[in-house]
Amino acid sequence: MPKTERILKVMQRVYERQNFTVGELAEEFSVSYRTMLRYLHELSRLGVPLYANEGKNGGYSMLTSRQMREQPSQTNESIQRIIKPQTLIVGLEMKLPFTAYYMSQALKPKLWQELQDRMEEIPYIRKKTSSPSYIAAVLNRQQIYHYVAGVEVTTIRDTPKRMVSLTLPTQEYAMYTHEGHADREDTDQSYAYVIQQLKQRSLTPNPTLYSLELRTSIHASKAQIYIPLIE
Repeated sequence: MPKTERILKVMQRVYERQNFTVGELAEEFSVSYRTMLRYLHELSRLGVPLYANEGKNGGYSMLTSRQMREQPSQTNESIQRIIKPQTLIVGLEMKLPFTAYYMSQALKPKLWQELQDRMEEIPYIRKKTSSPSYIAAVLNRQQIYHYVAGVEVTTIRDTPKRMVSLTLPTQEYAMYTHEGHADREDTDQSYAYVIQQLKQRSLTPNPTLYSLELRTSIHASKAQIYIPLIE
């Protein structure tokens, strides 16, 4: 079955069922879990209003017009499951031993300031509003703290000198809003709190993948933090 035809059939099935899980649809259409995630992302881009419900068996549902109007009223402490499409990032990186806590604290502001000073060098910046969103990719693995301060781009090409690029595939995340300082101490505390909450919901973070932090400016006190989930 051609991909376009299959996506149309998935769309028809989504409207018929209203409530479903990714696994259920993947089994029904005989595709992998990740392939179905990509299909649902494409439906979302086409304007199909999908919403992730919390909990182990929450799954996904269609938003009604009323729910779409009420969606922004969620509390700051709520944790949502969402499908984030492929993310392309260009920026500046630091790699340090995980225990080099104070060094990372000192380097992060300098990293962001240099990025802001060099914004004009980065081509193909994705702008969702009149200004770009700043995004950090964070990976704690094998005792290494890898931090990339960057921006989302529409394509990775002509990466400026001394900058790096990341291509993160479509992934299911737990998303929450962090309010406080942007330093590592504050964000690490928030990560620990949310991971604890996820375990209570029988959701498992995936430590082998990058977590993301999105801010409207490098000094913003509020950030949307995305923690990847194990399928």
